[in-house]
Amino acid sequence: MRLPFVIAIGCGYVNSLRPQPLRVPAPVVTRTRAPTLSAAVGSLCNYGDDDEGAWLSAGVAAVRAQNPSVLPLLQRLRERRFFRLYAADLLAGCSYMPSSEQPCELGACEVDASEDVPPELVERDESESDFELDSWARWDQPSDFTEYYDIIENGEGHTGYEGAEVWQFIHTKICFQKGVAERGNEWKGDFNRCVSGLHSAVSASVVHDMHERGDHELAMQEYCRRLRDEPAAVANLHFTYMVVLCAVGAARERLDGCAYLGEADEIVDTMRELTASPLISDPAVQLAASNLREHVVTADASAWKLRMRTRDLLNICNCVQCNVCRLHGKVSVLGLAAALQVLLGLQGRGEETCDRPPDPAKLHRVEVAALLTFCSKLSAACELVHRFEEMDTGKEVGVESAAAA
Repeated sequence: MRLPFVIAIGCGYVNSLRPQPLRVPAPVVTRTRAPTLSAAVGSLCNYGDDDEGAWLSAGVAAVRAQNPSVLPLLQRLRERRFFRLYAADLLAGCSYMPSSEQPCELGACEVDASEDVPPELVERDESESDFELDSWARWDQPSDFTEYYDIIENGEGHTGYEGAEVWQFIHTKICFQKGVAERGNEWKGDFNRCVSGLHSAVSASVVHDMHERGDHELAMQEYCRRLRDEPAAVANLHFTYMVVLCAVGAARERLDGCAYLGEADEIVDTMRELTASPLISDPAVQLAASNLREHVVTADASAWKLRMRTRDLLNICNCVQCNVCRLHGKVSVLGLAAALQVLLGLQGRGEETCDRPPDPAKLHRVEVAALLTFCSKLSAACELVHRFEEMDTGKEVGVESAAAA
């Protein structure tokens, strides 16, 4: 039963005791048209390796050729309950910049809490809600303000929210800025490129939604603005996808043998088909992970700085003033953090006894779910880019033909 006493917190009002599933009001959104930002410091020139373009191009070619067979597998997995339910606190306040939060006027920003959450899933998540000081990410802890949300029912897309201020903070404050192009600091460029790839995936979801709604001209304009004409955005998207694919491959034993809280019969066959995909084992794709590992073990690398940044990247999602955007942003960042944890483990903690090698068996349920969800988002984004490249090229060819006539 709801009590009449309420307190104001975050971007809405909630009962002082744990509320029943509620519809979270999204804050007011400023409709700005500021240019999107990519991590310029994560562009291709920042590896300090003259041969880099060749290997990345080979990886992109592998994705173009084989991703169409991988995407349906990822989309099928995303439909399962194990991968679509996340307990999140969407009332948490922003601690990174001044903000003014009021009820949102855009219905597209609102999300509905899920009322049908299996008790065994809740029990599993609560049992794994431990704290580790130097972790890759800290997901929202169970509380009176944490609710479960279904990211399929609350799908992402074009909500009208720009988020330019948050993206600018991410690219200028959280991404590495100093010495990125110097030899020995390639690990900084790797991180920046992953963040830029995440940004590109978000942009691709916006473009896809516009196109699905029938606004094809606007979709093409936004594809050009957000992706085609944004420095390194498309290359970074593919790089990030390759990194996450490598993490999925590295976690193969865990993913193939998981019970998935009773859903194994519906999941395992598809999962095994995914983890055995030639795209994951493709040498050009695997170079993304091998280069990342090689860069992190150099004398000048400080792996703890990567973990600090992924934690901040997850927390700054609380500054996103669109609840559906905030929810999907958190899941994507957790997926990226899980991928880096699988590939790099926990090292550089200052004491050898505190370092731990990569161990996919240590991933929590929510991290496994986010890893596969983020992989699916990246896969879909790459397919959208390839499709729009073809449409854009055909458009230009048509214009040239008309001019020649």
